[in-house]
Amino acid sequence: MNATSNNIIIDEYDKSLGYHPSVPPLDISLGLTSSYTTSVLRWGILGCSKVAHDFTQALKFLSSNGLPHQVVAVGSRSLGRASTFAELHNIKQKHGSYEELCNNPNVDIIYVASLHPYHKDHAELALNCNKHVLIEKPITMRSEDAQYIYDLGKKLHKFVGEGMWTRFFPAVEWARKHLGEEEVVVEEVEEDAENEGIRVTSNNIQRIGQVRVVQADFSIDGNDVGPYPSDSLFAKDLGGGASWCVLPYIVAASTLPFDTNPERIAANGILPNDTDEAGDLAMGMTMTFNNNTKNQDGSKCPPKDKSIASGVCSYLAESSEHTRYAAKRGRITIGSPAHCPTSCAIVRKLAGRGNGATSDATTDTNPETCYIFPLPSSTWEIESSGGFKMPNSLGFIYEAEATRRLISAGELTFPQWTPDESVGCIRIIEEMIRQVKT
Repeated sequence: MNATSNNIIIDEYDKSLGYHPSVPPLDISLGLTSSYTTSVLRWGILGCSKVAHDFTQALKFLSSNGLPHQVVAVGSRSLGRASTFAELHNIKQKHGSYEELCNNPNVDIIYVASLHPYHKDHAELALNCNKHVLIEKPITMRSEDAQYIYDLGKKLHKFVGEGMWTRFFPAVEWARKHLGEEEVVVEEVEEDAENEGIRVTSNNIQRIGQVRVVQADFSIDGNDVGPYPSDSLFAKDLGGGASWCVLPYIVAASTLPFDTNPERIAANGILPNDTDEAGDLAMGMTMTFNNNTKNQDGSKCPPKDKSIASGVCSYLAESSEHTRYAAKRGRITIGSPAHCPTSCAIVRKLAGRGNGATSDATTDTNPETCYIFPLPSSTWEIESSGGFKMPNSLGFIYEAEATRRLISAGELTFPQWTPDESVGCIRIIEEMIRQVKT
């Protein structure tokens, strides 16, 4: 995480639980679900994209480790493509239309992995066919459409979730628990000689206080993606552009500590040449938030009720991709790649300016503590069917298992990424695009 980190705390994934024991997922912490539910969830995969491939691989992992997920069907606009996908992943039923897939009586939930502009129509189709839905981000490309899908799910008593998978990684779940004012009970840790560090059995660090500053970045090199401007991550008519493919992660990271939408948004960006049918290539933003919370650290300056978040996303070059949360009593950093992280670190703020950094690795006066939540190892079945297309995609297991737990409990959406947050994210993106294009 950081060369100056003086100890490593490791927590392994528990295959029987479906999560890391020291970080119970938010749905379990809130008492909404139980890790011991045995209800089977039967998935239909809508679309044969790269993300559909990786998500299906993650479902295989869960199934092979005794967690009751079944991929029973796949649907595409062409039977040939669905058949190829089904053969690769050993899926018994394949459909040459999305309508056939959504009407399959053996399917409980549809994973919507089609192109962004069609998410609303495909989610609506699945819901009206009496299916739960998990929709890849962005849930839709208009905030009113996103709200409509959530409302329809509530009306039909069906689960609706947007696949903001970042919120389900244990590093982010851990960070969430340590942001804010309340303190947590100090608990026991034990030395772990095998891993040359400390094994934590539960949280043992006080919260850092109300977050005042957020910094986030997620930029990739467009040359690593695909042909410009025809690839779906670029092409405007396919829902491409940095605003719809990577900006949602920046917005989700920036809004995590706050209970309200930003009171102000300022955006700037880089648009393609007029002759290129591509979406925006870069977006930078600043948002301010009204905390509306009591400041318990006793400070009077600066004003306690304001916070600021800044972020950049682009296709211009690959960035370090970290997310940093700074508060009066310390700083938490989500490790790279921050949209699918396996590590986070905390440093306590000492008295005086400059004492919130760990610039001197030779002293223990203000050590940074790094927590590592490694992904489990892949399986032969996964590797023999093409492995993963994108970094850390085995991390889809956290989101998928949360979906099963919540549906088993009769819940209609995620607490990790609520409808208000999901719809609010689209509104923020819409406003940023409006500012950049005017």
